Amino acid sequence: MKVGAFIATMDNAAAIGQKPQDVVSAPDQLTAYMTARVTFLEQLTAQALPVQVLLANFSGDAAWSRYEKGIQQVFAEAGLTCPAITGSTESNMPTLQSGLAVTMLGEIQQQRRAFDHDQLSWYTYGLPLVGEEVLAQPEDVAQLLPVFKAWQSEIVQQVWPVGSRGLQGEFARLFGERHVECALDGAKSAGPCTVILLGIAPDNESQAQKIFLRNFEKLRISEK
Repeated sequence: MKVGAFIATMDNAAAIGQKPQDVVSAPDQLTAYMTARVTFLEQLTAQALPVQVLLANFSGDAAWSRYEKGIQQVFAEAGLTCPAITGSTESNMPTLQSGLAVTMLGEIQQQRRAFDHDQLSWYTYGLPLVGEEVLAQPEDVAQLLPVFKAWQSEIVQQVWPVGSRGLQGEFARLFGERHVECALDGAKSAGPCTVILLGIAPDNESQAQKIFLRNFEKLRISEK
């Protein structure tokens, strides 16, 4: 979403964390990391980089510092300085389950070359995972660092994170009525963007194949 001169992106997580009644038990720092990672990837989708982070914390005062560390981890992994993190905590009412939302405001990187989606070759990176699978198969989650470095150097022209809609939902948004052949389960949720679609100019494909060594598969797109 464009807000004035800025790009605003947001993701949230609920019932995932360290409270006894959470559906998925996970460290608060990891929950915040995965949530902020989605929000960061959506900035790249809009060809933007974050300059401000807003945190809505529904898990109580004690969780704030853990959430903050998770957000900072995203930027450290990308080799960037973390912008200021501001926001608020629900401290009036104790909650039985964890909840947070991360919003980022970013600046569009005007120097990047513009490409139409049809000019690019498209790949999946990572496997669709959700819930406990994310904790059990971390090696199959699309890794942030190679994605960011390839985007930054313009080896990758377009980043398109896949979430709860699954690959089929994103194929419809990107490719309309065209037929897409994919080796992965297109109907399965990808949870916190464990799969990312990467649009790569044909001249850059050989370079990209040297960067993404695992779970990197080319899509075959044709007219119906």
